[in-house]
Amino acid sequence: IINETMLEDINGILNSGDVPNLYGADDLEAITTACKPECARKRIQPTKINIFAQYLLRVKANIHVVLCMSPLGDAFRTRLRKFPSLVNCCTIDWFQEWPEEALQSVAARFLSSSNLELKPEVEKSLIEFFQFIHQSIEKASVEFLNKMRRHFYVTPTSYLELLSTYSKVLLMKRKEIGTLRDRLSIGVDVIVSTEKQVNELQATLRDM
Repeated sequence: IINETMLEDINGILNSGDVPNLYGADDLEAITTACKPECARKRIQPTKINIFAQYLLRVKANIHVVLCMSPLGDAFRTRLRKFPSLVNCCTIDWFQEWPEEALQSVAARFLSSSNLELKPEVEKSLIEFFQFIHQSIEKASVEFLNKMRRHFYVTPTSYLELLSTYSKVLLMKRKEIGTLRDRLSIGVDVIVSTEKQVNELQATLRDM
């Protein structure tokens, strides 16, 4: 959902098949041409209202909308309250947690596509570590629900955010360490150069 106003239009489509002020004059003319025979077949007066009603019946019979939302936070509950068609006119599928194979596969694909330049043995350990963290949080959320009677959702998005956060932190730390290494290298070069100059001055003083 890029913009919350999209849900208002989707709610209208799910409920009535129509979005207010969507169609221009050319669109309405095409709708009339296509749906007027339908009125005649049903022995309905071919008025603009009846023709458009036949068109909306076609829309509701043929349109399919797939929405994916995360239950995290208040956004999901707020959307269901504001746009009841998301519940009344939809079939809700609650996706269960990912199996171990999926967690490992997603982590492996993410690491290989991120160009983090990790050694194979390190990458393998990281994949197992990511899986362990995610599944540990899933188990903790079940205990939290049993004790506190409150849901803490652990979704695939949470896992993807874990992978993304690791990548960002790793690159940030590499940059920080690289900066410190460069400063250290410059400092060592200055010390070596200074030592050389001091030795040359000492030699000059001895010759004097």
